[in-house]
Amino acid sequence: MRRRLVVSTLAIVLVVLGTLALPIGIVVYNTAEDQLQATLTDQANTIAAVISENDSLGRATNYAQLDANLGPVDGLTVVTADGEVLYDEPAADGAANRSAEARTADRDIVTVSTTSELLDENFRSQLSTLLILALGALAAAAGLAAVQAHQLARPLERLSRRAGAIGEGDFSLGPFVRTRIPEIDGIGSALETSSQRVHTMLANERHFTADATHQLRTGIAGIAMRVEILSMSGDPEIADEARTILKQTDQLNSTIDELLAAARNRSTSERGDFDLVALVEHHVEEWQPRYANSRRHIGMVVSSSPPLVQHGTRGLAGQVIDVMMDNALKHGAGSVTALIDGPSVTIIDQGPGVDPARLKTLFDGPVDPAARHGRGLSLARRLAQVDGASLDVVGNHPLRLRFTLPRADSAPSGA
Repeated sequence: MRRRLVVSTLAIVLVVLGTLALPIGIVVYNTAEDQLQATLTDQANTIAAVISENDSLGRATNYAQLDANLGPVDGLTVVTADGEVLYDEPAADGAANRSAEARTADRDIVTVSTTSELLDENFRSQLSTLLILALGALAAAAGLAAVQAHQLARPLERLSRRAGAIGEGDFSLGPFVRTRIPEIDGIGSALETSSQRVHTMLANERHFTADATHQLRTGIAGIAMRVEILSMSGDPEIADEARTILKQTDQLNSTIDELLAAARNRSTSERGDFDLVALVEHHVEEWQPRYANSRRHIGMVVSSSPPLVQHGTRGLAGQVIDVMMDNALKHGAGSVTALIDGPSVTIIDQGPGVDPARLKTLFDGPVDPAARHGRGLSLARRLAQVDGASLDVVGNHPLRLRFTLPRADSAPSGA
C-alpha cells in the first residue's frame, strides 16, 4: 500500500509537470528573448549617447573601443543619415539574428546586433534552473508521499493484524488506538465492538456447552449405574444386553468429549494412526442389525488400491462414517455399499438421489436453529474438517458421499 501511494503521488506530480512543461518553456523562451532585446536596445542607446556627446564636444569617436565594450559575439554598425558607413563590425560568423537601433543627435543610425547563441545560452540556463526546481519538487513530493503513506498504512496494517487475530480467535488485544482518521477509526471501533460481542457470545456458548456436557454426563452416569445393576442379573440375556448398553454409554461419553473438542475448534488428544479398513468394517457390523430391521443390506468393498494407514482422531472419523450410514438408511433405498479406496470412504445407496436444488445446500444444515432434524451431514462435515479431512458429494444418481482423510505422512504438524 505504501508503495502504491508513493507511486501514485509521483505519477500525479509528473503529469502536472509534464502538462506545464510546454507553456512554461514558451514563457521562459519569450522572457529570454525580451531580455536580450532590451539589452541590445540599452547598448544601442548608450553608444548613441556617447557618439552624440563626442560630436557636441568636437571629439572623434573610437568606434572600435565602443565595439570592444560589447559582448564577444555582438556586432556594431554606425551609418550616417546620408547612408555613409562610419563603422561596420558584424556579429560573430556574420549571422546576426537579433538587433536594435538608436539615433544620435545628428540622426546617425547606431545598430547593435548579436547571434542567437546568447539567447540559446540564456534559455538553457533558465531551463536548467527550472529543471532543478522540478526535481526538487519531485523529491519533496516523494518525501511527503512517503510520510503520508506511512501515516495511512501503519494504522491499516494494525487494523489488518487485529482483524486477523480476531479471525483466529484471539480476543486478548487491547483497545483500538485512535488514528484521527475518521474512516479508519470508524472501522476500528466497529471491529472492536464486533470482537467484544463475538467474544461474549463464544464465552457464553462455551459455558453453556460445559454445563450441558456436565448435565449429560450426570444423566449418563445415572443410567450406567442402573444398567450395571441389571448386568448382574441372573438372566443371561438381560445381562448381555446390559453389558452392550454399558459399552454404548462409554462410547457416548467419548462422543461427548470429541464433540466438545470440535465445538472448541481443536482436535482431541487422541489423534494418531489407525487402520481405515478395520474402522469401516467395525461400523458396518454395528449397522447391519439396523439395516436388517429395515429389510435392507449394508456391505463393504475394498478397492484394488492398497489400504493406507490414516492419521486423525479415530472417534471423529467413526462418527462421520456413522452419520453417512445413518443418512443412507433414512433417506436412501436398496443396498448400501461402503467403498474404501485409499484414504477415502464412499457410501453408495440405490436411491433416486437428492433434488438438484437441494444438493448445493446439503451440508448447510436446517435454516431454523431450533430444528431437531437435518443437522447430520452438516455436523459430519464440521467434524471431518476438525481433523483436516473432507466430506463431499461425488455423485447423485445414486447419491455418493465421499469421506477423505489425510494420509499419515501429510498429517498436520504437532498432531
